[in-house]
Amino acid sequence: MGSKDRAEWNATIVSLIASCALHGLEPWAYLRDVLILLPTWPLERVIELAPKSWEQTLENADARQRLTAGP
Repeated sequence: MGSKDRAEWNATIVSLIASCALHGLEPWAYLRDVLILLPTWPLERVIELAPKSWEQTLENADARQRLTAGP
């Protein structure tokens, strides 16, 4: 990895992708949607963006509206 920081970043991304697989999510679609939502998503609701909560989040009208509006 070249450095401790790069190794930690790699571990985070690999863990996120593995979590997507565990919850039956397509990782690239999930990441695309989360990156669209993240800039305006309320900090107190960040757990809703986790792979474990993702299916439920997509049922939320607020999340769907934000995704439709796009970046």
